[in-house]
Amino acid sequence: MHHALQIPEILLNICGHCHLPSWHRDTPDLPALARTCRTFKEPALDVLWEALVDPSPLAKCLPEASYYSQIHILIPERWSFSRPLTQIEWGILRSYTRRIRSIWSNEDRLDWQSVNTFLNPPATEPLFPNLRHLCAAPLTAIGIKHLWCMPFPSLISLSVGAQEEKDLCQLQGSLESFSKFSPNLRRLSISLPHRTGIMFGNFVSSNICRWRDLHTVDCSLVALDVDALVHLSRMPALTLLNCIPSASLPPSGSPLFFSNLRHMTLSSEFLDAISRLLSWIRLPAIVNFSALIQNRPSKQAFSSLASVQTSVINHAIQELRFKERFGVYNGEDAEPVLGFEDLQPFMVFGNLHHIDLDLSWGVDLADSELLTLASAWPHLEHLVINVKWGWNTPGGITPNGLLQLLWTCRSLSDIALAIDTRGYTEFRASPASLGLTLPPMFCIDVLDSFIEQESVPAIADFLAYFASRSEFELLAYQSRWFTGERTDHEDRWYDAYNRANDALS
Repeated sequence: MHHALQIPEILLNICGHCHLPSWHRDTPDLPALARTCRTFKEPALDVLWEALVDPSPLAKCLPEASYYSQIHILIPERWSFSRPLTQIEWGILRSYTRRIRSIWSNEDRLDWQSVNTFLNPPATEPLFPNLRHLCAAPLTAIGIKHLWCMPFPSLISLSVGAQEEKDLCQLQGSLESFSKFSPNLRRLSISLPHRTGIMFGNFVSSNICRWRDLHTVDCSLVALDVDALVHLSRMPALTLLNCIPSASLPPSGSPLFFSNLRHMTLSSEFLDAISRLLSWIRLPAIVNFSALIQNRPSKQAFSSLASVQTSVINHAIQELRFKERFGVYNGEDAEPVLGFEDLQPFMVFGNLHHIDLDLSWGVDLADSELLTLASAWPHLEHLVINVKWGWNTPGGITPNGLLQLLWTCRSLSDIALAIDTRGYTEFRASPASLGLTLPPMFCIDVLDSFIEQESVPAIADFLAYFASRSEFELLAYQSRWFTGERTDHEDRWYDAYNRANDALS
Protein backbone atom coordinates (compact mmCIF):
# COMPACT_ATOMS: atom_id res chain seq x y z
CA MET A 1 0.00 0.00 0.00
CA HIS A 2 1.27 3.46 -0.90
CA HIS A 3 2.61 5.50 2.03
CA ALA A 4 0.21 8.35 1.18
CA LEU A 5 -2.67 6.12 2.26
CA GLN A 6 -1.29 6.14 5.79
CA ILE A 7 -2.18 9.85 6.07
CA PRO A 8 -5.65 10.25 7.69
CA GLU A 9 -6.45 13.47 5.82
CA ILE A 10 -5.93 11.78 2.44
CA LEU A 11 -8.09 8.82 3.43
CA LEU A 12 -10.90 11.14 4.58
CA ASN A 13 -10.67 13.05 1.30
CA ILE A 14 -11.01 9.81 -0.67
CA CYS A 15 -13.96 8.71 1.42
CA GLY A 16 -15.57 12.13 1.04
CA HIS A 17 -15.68 11.64 -2.75
CA CYS A 18 -17.61 8.41 -2.21
CA HIS A 19 -20.08 10.13 0.08
CA LEU A 20 -23.67 10.87 -0.92
CA PRO A 21 -26.33 12.71 1.13
CA SER A 22 -27.79 10.69 3.96
CA TRP A 23 -31.06 10.04 2.13
CA HIS A 24 -29.00 8.03 -0.42
CA ARG A 25 -27.29 5.94 2.27
CA ASP A 26 -28.24 2.66 0.60
CA THR A 27 -25.54 3.23 -2.04
CA PRO A 28 -22.79 0.62 -1.52
CA ASP A 29 -19.65 2.73 -2.12
CA LEU A 30 -18.69 3.64 1.44
CA PRO A 31 -19.70 0.30 3.01
CA ALA A 32 -17.66 -1.48 0.33
CA LEU A 33 -14.71 0.82 1.01
CA ALA A 34 -14.98 0.11 4.75
CA ARG A 35 -14.76 -3.62 4.02
CA THR A 36 -11.73 -3.27 1.75
CA CYS A 37 -9.09 -3.29 4.49
CA ARG A 38 -8.44 -2.05 8.01
CA THR A 39 -6.78 1.12 6.71
CA PHE A 40 -9.98 2.24 5.00
CA LYS A 41 -12.43 0.94 7.58
CA GLU A 42 -12.30 3.70 10.19
CA PRO A 43 -12.31 6.77 7.88
CA ALA A 44 -14.98 5.21 5.66
CA LEU A 45 -17.24 4.53 8.64
CA ASP A 46 -16.59 8.03 10.00
CA VAL A 47 -17.83 9.58 6.76
CA LEU A 48 -20.70 7.11 6.36
CA TRP A 49 -22.09 7.87 9.83
CA GLU A 50 -21.19 11.54 10.04
CA ALA A 51 -24.76 12.73 9.34
CA LEU A 52 -28.10 10.97 9.84
CA VAL A 53 -31.64 11.82 8.83
CA ASP A 54 -32.89 9.93 11.91
CA PRO A 55 -31.43 7.40 14.37
CA SER A 56 -33.24 4.34 12.96
CA PRO A 57 -30.24 3.06 10.89
CA LEU A 58 -28.55 2.31 14.22
CA ALA A 59 -31.02 -0.52 14.84
CA LYS A 60 -30.02 -2.21 11.58
CA CYS A 61 -26.40 -2.41 12.75
CA LEU A 62 -27.31 -4.95 15.42
CA PRO A 63 -27.77 -8.71 15.00
CA GLU A 64 -31.04 -9.51 13.27
CA ALA A 65 -32.38 -11.28 16.34
CA SER A 66 -32.40 -7.99 18.27
CA TYR A 67 -34.66 -5.92 15.99
CA TYR A 68 -37.48 -6.17 13.50
CA SER A 69 -39.21 -3.85 11.03
CA GLN A 70 -42.89 -3.06 10.79
CA ILE A 71 -45.06 -1.18 8.33
CA HIS A 72 -46.67 1.96 9.72
CA ILE A 73 -49.67 3.75 8.25
CA LEU A 74 -47.73 7.02 7.82
CA ILE A 75 -44.10 5.83 7.64
CA PRO A 76 -43.18 3.01 5.23
CA GLU A 77 -40.76 1.32 7.62
CA ARG A 78 -40.38 1.53 11.40
CA TRP A 79 -37.71 -0.26 13.40
CA SER A 80 -38.15 -1.81 16.83
CA PHE A 81 -35.93 -3.65 19.28
CA SER A 82 -37.31 -7.13 19.85
CA ARG A 83 -35.64 -7.61 23.24
CA PRO A 84 -33.32 -5.85 25.73
CA LEU A 85 -29.85 -5.29 24.33
CA THR A 86 -26.84 -7.17 25.61
CA GLN A 87 -23.58 -5.50 26.63
CA ILE A 88 -22.02 -6.63 23.36
CA GLU A 89 -24.86 -5.04 21.39
CA TRP A 90 -24.50 -1.80 23.34
CA GLY A 91 -20.83 -1.87 22.41
CA ILE A 92 -21.79 -2.24 18.73
CA LEU A 93 -24.16 0.73 19.02
CA ARG A 94 -21.50 2.91 20.62
CA SER A 95 -18.99 2.04 17.90
CA TYR A 96 -21.35 3.85 15.50
CA THR A 97 -22.94 6.57 17.67
CA ARG A 98 -19.51 7.99 18.54
CA ARG A 99 -19.04 8.78 14.83
CA ILE A 100 -22.27 10.75 14.41
CA ARG A 101 -21.76 14.50 14.13
CA SER A 102 -25.16 15.64 12.78
CA ILE A 103 -28.80 14.58 12.92
CA TRP A 104 -30.99 16.70 10.67
CA SER A 105 -34.52 15.39 11.03
CA ASN A 106 -37.15 14.12 13.43
CA GLU A 107 -38.70 11.31 11.43
CA ASP A 108 -40.46 8.92 13.77
CA ARG A 109 -38.96 5.66 12.51
CA LEU A 110 -38.23 4.21 15.96
CA ASP A 111 -41.10 3.07 18.14
CA TRP A 112 -41.44 4.25 21.73
CA GLN A 113 -39.94 1.07 23.20
CA SER A 114 -36.80 1.55 21.09
CA VAL A 115 -36.56 5.21 22.01
CA ASN A 116 -36.83 4.23 25.67
CA THR A 117 -33.94 1.81 25.12
CA PHE A 118 -31.78 4.66 23.86
CA LEU A 119 -32.75 6.75 26.87
CA ASN A 120 -31.53 4.12 29.31
CA PRO A 121 -28.08 2.86 28.28
CA PRO A 122 -26.31 0.68 30.88
CA ALA A 123 -23.24 2.95 31.08
CA THR A 124 -23.19 6.51 32.37
CA GLU A 125 -21.26 8.07 29.46
CA PRO A 126 -23.35 9.79 26.73
CA LEU A 127 -24.54 7.62 23.86
CA PHE A 128 -23.84 10.41 21.34
CA PRO A 129 -20.61 11.94 22.71
CA ASN A 130 -19.57 13.76 19.52
CA LEU A 131 -22.90 15.00 18.14
CA ARG A 132 -22.40 18.65 17.18
CA HIS A 133 -25.43 19.58 15.06
CA LEU A 134 -29.05 18.68 15.80
CA CYS A 135 -32.10 19.83 13.87
CA ALA A 136 -35.25 18.64 15.64
CA ALA A 137 -37.72 21.34 14.67
CA PRO A 138 -40.62 21.06 14.77
CA LEU A 139 -41.14 18.39 17.41
CA THR A 140 -44.03 16.47 15.88
CA ALA A 141 -42.91 12.85 16.04
CA ILE A 142 -44.46 11.02 18.98
CA GLY A 143 -41.48 8.94 20.00
CA ILE A 144 -38.37 10.65 18.83
CA LYS A 145 -39.05 13.97 20.55
CA HIS A 146 -38.30 12.21 23.85
CA LEU A 147 -34.91 11.26 22.47
CA TRP A 148 -33.79 14.88 22.61
CA CYS A 149 -33.78 14.82 26.40
CA MET A 150 -30.54 12.85 26.25
CA PRO A 151 -27.20 14.51 27.07
CA PHE A 152 -25.25 15.80 24.07
CA PRO A 153 -22.06 17.25 25.60
CA SER A 154 -20.46 18.29 22.28
CA LEU A 155 -23.52 19.97 20.78
CA ILE A 156 -22.82 23.41 19.28
CA SER A 157 -25.78 23.90 16.90
CA LEU A 158 -29.42 23.29 17.86
CA SER A 159 -32.64 23.85 15.95
CA VAL A 160 -35.72 22.88 17.94
CA GLY A 161 -39.37 23.83 18.00
CA ALA A 162 -43.02 22.83 18.07
CA GLN A 163 -45.82 22.96 15.51
CA GLU A 164 -48.75 22.92 17.93
CA GLU A 165 -49.38 24.26 21.42
CA LYS A 166 -49.78 20.73 22.79
CA ASP A 167 -46.10 20.08 22.02
CA LEU A 168 -44.85 23.02 24.13
CA CYS A 169 -44.55 20.98 27.33
CA GLN A 170 -42.26 18.50 25.60
CA LEU A 171 -40.28 21.38 24.13
CA GLN A 172 -39.82 22.80 27.63
CA GLY A 173 -38.35 19.54 28.81
CA SER A 174 -36.02 19.36 25.80
CA LEU A 175 -34.79 22.93 26.27
CA GLU A 176 -34.09 22.32 29.96
CA SER A 177 -32.11 19.24 29.05
CA PHE A 178 -30.12 21.01 26.33
CA SER A 179 -29.29 23.96 28.57
CA LYS A 180 -28.08 21.56 31.27
CA PHE A 181 -26.20 18.93 29.23
CA SER A 182 -25.05 20.96 26.20
CA PRO A 183 -23.18 23.89 27.78
CA ASN A 184 -21.10 24.79 24.73
CA LEU A 185 -23.96 25.66 22.40
CA ARG A 186 -23.15 28.40 19.88
CA ARG A 187 -26.06 28.43 17.45
CA LEU A 188 -29.66 28.28 18.71
CA SER A 189 -32.85 28.32 16.64
CA ILE A 190 -36.32 27.97 18.18
CA SER A 191 -39.55 27.85 16.18
CA LEU A 192 -42.94 28.09 17.85
CA PRO A 193 -46.61 28.11 16.85
CA HIS A 194 -47.92 31.56 15.99
CA ARG A 195 -48.87 33.72 19.00
CA THR A 196 -47.24 31.41 21.56
CA GLY A 197 -43.87 33.18 21.56
CA ILE A 198 -44.94 35.86 24.03
CA MET A 199 -46.33 33.50 26.69
CA PHE A 200 -43.42 31.11 26.15
CA GLY A 201 -40.83 33.88 26.15
CA ASN A 202 -39.95 33.84 29.85
CA PHE A 203 -39.18 30.14 29.78
CA VAL A 204 -36.98 30.44 26.67
CA SER A 205 -35.28 33.49 28.15
CA SER A 206 -34.40 31.70 31.39
CA ASN A 207 -32.78 28.85 29.45
CA ILE A 208 -30.88 31.19 27.15
CA CYS A 209 -29.30 32.72 30.23
CA ARG A 210 -27.59 29.38 30.96
CA TRP A 211 -25.47 29.47 27.80
CA ARG A 212 -22.31 31.58 27.83
CA ASP A 213 -20.97 31.50 24.28
CA LEU A 214 -23.89 31.88 21.85
CA HIS A 215 -22.95 33.16 18.39
CA THR A 216 -26.40 33.17 16.75
CA VAL A 217 -29.87 33.23 18.34
CA ASP A 218 -32.79 32.81 15.95
CA CYS A 219 -35.98 33.06 18.01
CA SER A 220 -38.02 35.12 15.57
CA LEU A 221 -41.35 34.23 17.24
CA VAL A 222 -40.11 34.40 20.84
CA ALA A 223 -40.32 37.47 23.08
CA LEU A 224 -37.01 37.57 24.95
CA ASP A 225 -37.22 39.33 28.30
CA VAL A 226 -34.90 41.97 29.74
CA ASP A 227 -32.67 39.46 31.55
CA ALA A 228 -32.09 37.48 28.35
CA LEU A 229 -31.25 40.61 26.34
CA VAL A 230 -28.83 41.83 29.02
CA HIS A 231 -27.23 38.38 29.11
CA LEU A 232 -26.88 38.26 25.30
CA SER A 233 -25.38 41.75 25.18
CA ARG A 234 -22.47 40.43 27.27
CA MET A 235 -21.57 37.80 24.67
CA PRO A 236 -18.78 39.19 22.47
CA ALA A 237 -19.25 36.40 19.91
CA LEU A 238 -22.97 37.11 19.28
CA THR A 239 -23.41 38.15 15.63
CA LEU A 240 -27.08 37.32 14.88
CA LEU A 241 -30.23 37.92 16.92
CA ASN A 242 -33.84 37.44 15.80
CA CYS A 243 -36.65 37.87 18.34
CA ILE A 244 -39.86 39.66 19.34
CA PRO A 245 -39.52 42.83 21.47
CA SER A 246 -40.78 42.12 24.96
CA ALA A 247 -43.53 44.25 26.49
CA SER A 248 -41.57 44.39 29.76
CA LEU A 249 -38.70 46.55 28.52
CA PRO A 250 -37.50 49.19 30.99
CA PRO A 251 -38.88 52.69 30.30
CA SER A 252 -35.44 54.22 30.72
CA GLY A 253 -31.91 53.45 31.89
CA SER A 254 -28.47 52.92 30.48
CA PRO A 255 -28.41 51.81 26.85
CA LEU A 256 -27.62 48.19 26.11
CA PHE A 257 -24.69 47.70 23.72
CA PHE A 258 -24.47 44.71 21.38
CA SER A 259 -20.89 45.42 20.42
CA ASN A 260 -20.43 42.81 17.69
CA LEU A 261 -23.98 42.08 16.57
CA ARG A 262 -24.11 42.19 12.75
CA HIS A 263 -27.54 40.79 11.85
CA MET A 264 -30.81 41.57 13.62
CA THR A 265 -34.46 40.87 12.84
CA LEU A 266 -37.23 42.16 15.09
CA SER A 267 -40.80 40.92 14.64
CA SER A 268 -43.88 42.46 16.19
CA GLU A 269 -47.55 43.16 15.62
CA PHE A 270 -46.87 46.89 15.67
CA LEU A 271 -43.92 49.05 14.71
CA ASP A 272 -44.03 50.98 18.02
CA ALA A 273 -42.73 47.96 19.96
CA ILE A 274 -39.70 47.73 17.68
CA SER A 275 -38.98 51.45 18.12
CA ARG A 276 -39.12 51.06 21.92
CA LEU A 277 -36.56 48.28 21.91
CA LEU A 278 -34.27 50.12 19.50
CA SER A 279 -34.36 53.20 21.70
CA TRP A 280 -32.86 51.10 24.52
CA ILE A 281 -30.10 49.26 22.63
CA ARG A 282 -27.07 50.32 20.57
CA LEU A 283 -25.88 48.48 17.47
CA PRO A 284 -22.45 49.86 16.52
CA ALA A 285 -21.49 46.93 14.26
CA ILE A 286 -24.83 46.09 12.63
CA VAL A 287 -24.77 45.47 8.86
CA ASN A 288 -28.21 43.91 8.32
CA PHE A 289 -31.42 45.05 10.07
CA SER A 290 -34.98 43.87 9.41
CA ALA A 291 -38.28 44.93 10.97
CA LEU A 292 -41.19 42.54 10.33
CA ILE A 293 -44.64 43.68 11.45
CA GLN A 294 -48.15 42.26 11.28
CA ASN A 295 -50.21 45.46 10.93
CA ARG A 296 -50.07 48.65 8.92
CA PRO A 297 -47.98 51.32 10.67
CA SER A 298 -49.02 54.94 10.90
CA LYS A 299 -46.91 57.71 9.41
CA GLN A 300 -45.99 58.80 12.94
CA ALA A 301 -44.83 55.28 13.90
CA PHE A 302 -42.65 55.01 10.79
CA SER A 303 -41.18 58.45 11.39
CA SER A 304 -40.42 57.52 15.00
CA LEU A 305 -38.65 54.34 13.90
CA ALA A 306 -36.59 56.23 11.32
CA SER A 307 -35.54 58.77 13.94
CA VAL A 308 -34.51 56.08 16.42
CA GLN A 309 -32.65 54.04 13.82
CA THR A 310 -30.48 56.87 12.62
CA SER A 311 -29.33 57.50 16.18
CA VAL A 312 -28.67 53.94 17.41
CA ILE A 313 -27.64 52.00 14.29
CA ASN A 314 -24.20 51.87 12.73
CA HIS A 315 -24.19 54.35 9.80
CA ALA A 316 -22.17 51.85 7.75
CA ILE A 317 -25.13 49.43 7.71
CA GLN A 318 -25.54 47.61 4.39
CA GLU A 319 -29.05 46.12 4.42
CA LEU A 320 -32.40 47.52 5.60
CA ARG A 321 -35.77 45.76 5.42
CA PHE A 322 -39.21 46.87 6.59
CA LYS A 323 -41.94 44.36 5.80
CA GLU A 324 -45.62 44.31 6.70
CA ARG A 325 -47.54 41.06 6.63
CA PHE A 326 -51.27 41.69 6.81
CA GLY A 327 -52.10 45.33 6.03
CA VAL A 328 -54.68 45.55 8.83
CA TYR A 329 -56.43 48.93 8.95
CA ASN A 330 -55.09 51.03 11.85
CA GLY A 331 -57.88 53.58 12.20
CA GLU A 332 -56.51 56.32 9.97
CA ASP A 333 -58.96 58.17 7.75
CA ALA A 334 -56.91 57.59 4.61
CA GLU A 335 -54.25 55.13 3.45
CA PRO A 336 -50.80 56.56 4.18
CA VAL A 337 -48.58 57.44 1.24
CA LEU A 338 -44.84 56.80 1.29
CA GLY A 339 -43.02 59.92 0.17
CA PHE A 340 -39.57 61.44 0.06
CA GLU A 341 -39.87 62.87 3.57
CA ASP A 342 -40.37 59.33 4.98
CA LEU A 343 -37.17 58.00 3.43
CA GLN A 344 -34.98 61.07 3.75
CA PRO A 345 -33.72 60.18 7.30
CA PHE A 346 -32.18 56.99 5.90
CA MET A 347 -29.87 59.00 3.65
CA VAL A 348 -27.35 59.03 6.52
CA PHE A 349 -26.70 55.34 5.77
CA GLY A 350 -24.29 55.97 2.93
CA ASN A 351 -23.09 52.37 2.63
CA LEU A 352 -26.46 50.75 1.92
CA HIS A 353 -26.39 47.86 -0.56
CA HIS A 354 -29.88 46.50 -0.03
CA ILE A 355 -33.19 48.31 0.65
CA ASP A 356 -36.46 46.42 0.85
CA LEU A 357 -39.62 48.28 1.92
CA ASP A 358 -43.04 46.63 1.84
CA LEU A 359 -45.87 48.55 3.51
CA SER A 360 -49.58 48.63 2.67
CA TRP A 361 -49.24 52.30 1.77
CA GLY A 362 -49.48 54.07 -1.50
CA VAL A 363 -46.19 55.36 -2.90
CA ASP A 364 -45.50 58.82 -4.31
CA LEU A 365 -41.91 58.93 -5.54
CA ALA A 366 -40.90 60.45 -8.85
CA ASP A 367 -37.57 60.97 -10.63
CA SER A 368 -36.26 63.84 -8.55
CA GLU A 369 -36.98 62.19 -5.18
CA LEU A 370 -35.60 58.77 -6.17
CA LEU A 371 -32.46 60.27 -7.73
CA THR A 372 -31.85 62.38 -4.62
CA LEU A 373 -32.15 59.30 -2.43
CA ALA A 374 -29.90 57.30 -4.77
CA SER A 375 -27.21 59.97 -4.60
CA ALA A 376 -26.79 59.06 -0.90
CA TRP A 377 -26.65 55.31 -1.68
CA PRO A 378 -24.13 54.90 -4.54
CA HIS A 379 -23.39 51.27 -3.57
CA LEU A 380 -26.98 50.03 -3.96
CA GLU A 381 -27.39 46.57 -5.47
CA HIS A 382 -31.00 45.88 -4.50
CA LEU A 383 -33.76 48.53 -4.43
CA VAL A 384 -37.24 47.13 -3.77
CA ILE A 385 -40.22 49.24 -2.73
CA ASN A 386 -43.64 47.60 -2.18
CA VAL A 387 -43.16 44.43 -4.18
CA LYS A 388 -46.08 42.89 -2.29
CA TRP A 389 -48.48 45.82 -1.99
CA GLY A 390 -47.75 47.81 -5.14
CA TRP A 391 -47.63 51.57 -5.59
CA ASN A 392 -51.32 52.12 -6.44
CA THR A 393 -50.48 55.09 -8.63
CA PRO A 394 -50.05 55.80 -12.34
CA GLY A 395 -46.76 57.55 -11.48
CA GLY A 396 -43.29 56.32 -10.53
CA ILE A 397 -39.86 56.69 -12.04
CA THR A 398 -39.73 57.45 -15.78
CA PRO A 399 -37.66 55.38 -18.22
CA ASN A 400 -35.13 58.22 -18.52
CA GLY A 401 -35.09 58.57 -14.75
CA LEU A 402 -34.35 54.87 -14.46
CA LEU A 403 -31.32 55.27 -16.74
CA GLN A 404 -30.06 58.10 -14.53
CA LEU A 405 -30.63 55.93 -11.46
CA LEU A 406 -28.47 53.19 -12.98
CA TRP A 407 -25.72 55.72 -13.71
CA THR A 408 -25.81 56.83 -10.08
CA CYS A 409 -25.87 53.29 -8.64
CA ARG A 410 -23.58 51.30 -10.93
CA SER A 411 -24.01 48.01 -9.03
CA LEU A 412 -27.82 48.03 -9.03
CA SER A 413 -29.02 44.67 -10.36
CA ASP A 414 -32.41 44.09 -8.70
CA ILE A 415 -35.07 46.81 -8.95
CA ALA A 416 -38.74 46.83 -7.96
CA LEU A 417 -40.23 50.25 -8.70
CA ALA A 418 -43.30 51.50 -10.52
CA ILE A 419 -42.44 52.88 -13.96
CA ASP A 420 -44.22 56.02 -15.18
CA THR A 421 -44.83 55.52 -18.92
CA ARG A 422 -47.36 58.32 -19.44
CA GLY A 423 -46.63 60.09 -22.71
CA TYR A 424 -43.65 57.82 -23.44
CA THR A 425 -43.83 57.07 -27.18
CA GLU A 426 -40.19 57.09 -28.33
CA PHE A 427 -36.98 55.67 -26.88
CA ARG A 428 -33.99 57.93 -27.33
CA ALA A 429 -30.68 56.67 -26.00
CA SER A 430 -28.52 59.58 -24.91
CA PRO A 431 -24.74 59.48 -25.54
CA ALA A 432 -24.23 58.89 -21.82
CA SER A 433 -26.66 55.97 -21.70
CA LEU A 434 -24.88 54.26 -24.59
CA GLY A 435 -21.85 53.75 -22.34
CA LEU A 436 -23.84 52.38 -19.40
CA THR A 437 -22.52 49.05 -18.08
CA LEU A 438 -25.02 46.76 -16.36
CA PRO A 439 -24.35 43.86 -13.99
CA PRO A 440 -24.30 40.42 -15.67
CA MET A 441 -27.74 39.58 -14.17
CA PHE A 442 -30.30 42.36 -14.18
CA CYS A 443 -33.97 42.26 -13.11
CA ILE A 444 -36.69 44.93 -13.11
CA ASP A 445 -40.02 44.32 -11.39
CA VAL A 446 -42.44 47.02 -12.57
CA LEU A 447 -44.98 45.95 -9.93
CA ASP A 448 -48.45 47.36 -10.72
CA SER A 449 -47.26 49.99 -13.22
CA PHE A 450 -49.72 51.38 -15.73
CA ILE A 451 -48.91 51.27 -19.45
CA GLU A 452 -51.07 52.35 -22.36
CA GLN A 453 -51.01 50.62 -25.73
CA GLU A 454 -49.38 53.57 -27.51
CA SER A 455 -46.35 53.28 -25.20
CA VAL A 456 -45.71 49.58 -25.84
CA PRO A 457 -43.39 49.99 -28.90
CA ALA A 458 -41.22 52.59 -27.13
CA ILE A 459 -41.07 50.50 -23.94
CA ALA A 460 -40.09 47.47 -26.06
CA ASP A 461 -37.13 49.46 -27.44
CA PHE A 462 -36.30 50.60 -23.90
CA LEU A 463 -36.29 47.02 -22.61
CA ALA A 464 -34.25 45.84 -25.59
CA TYR A 465 -31.59 48.32 -24.49
CA PHE A 466 -31.23 46.40 -21.21
CA ALA A 467 -31.49 42.98 -22.82
CA SER A 468 -28.62 43.84 -25.18
CA ARG A 469 -26.32 44.63 -22.24
CA SER A 470 -27.17 41.98 -19.65
CA GLU A 471 -29.05 38.78 -18.92
CA PHE A 472 -32.25 40.70 -18.36
CA GLU A 473 -35.56 39.71 -16.76
CA LEU A 474 -38.78 41.70 -16.49
CA LEU A 475 -41.47 40.99 -13.89
CA ALA A 476 -44.92 42.57 -13.65
CA TYR A 477 -47.98 42.05 -11.46
CA GLN A 478 -46.36 39.18 -9.51
CA SER A 479 -47.90 39.78 -6.09
CA ARG A 480 -51.11 37.97 -5.19
CA TRP A 481 -52.34 41.23 -3.65
CA PHE A 482 -52.82 42.80 -7.06
CA THR A 483 -52.84 39.80 -9.42
CA GLY A 484 -55.99 39.87 -11.50
CA GLU A 485 -56.31 43.67 -11.40
CA ARG A 486 -55.47 45.80 -14.43
CA THR A 487 -54.74 42.69 -16.50
CA ASP A 488 -54.56 44.80 -19.67
CA HIS A 489 -51.54 46.60 -18.23
CA GLU A 490 -49.91 43.32 -17.28
CA ASP A 491 -50.42 41.95 -20.79
CA ARG A 492 -48.95 45.09 -22.33
CA TRP A 493 -45.83 44.90 -20.19
CA TYR A 494 -45.16 41.32 -21.23
CA ASP A 495 -45.99 42.17 -24.83
CA ALA A 496 -43.27 44.84 -24.72
CA TYR A 497 -40.87 42.37 -23.06
CA ASN A 498 -41.48 39.75 -25.74
CA ARG A 499 -41.00 42.32 -28.50
CA ALA A 500 -37.69 43.33 -26.93
CA ASN A 501 -36.46 39.74 -26.87
CA ASP A 502 -37.66 39.14 -30.45
CA ALA A 503 -35.80 42.20 -31.65
CA LEU A 504 -32.53 40.75 -30.32
CA SER A 505 -33.03 37.17 -31.52
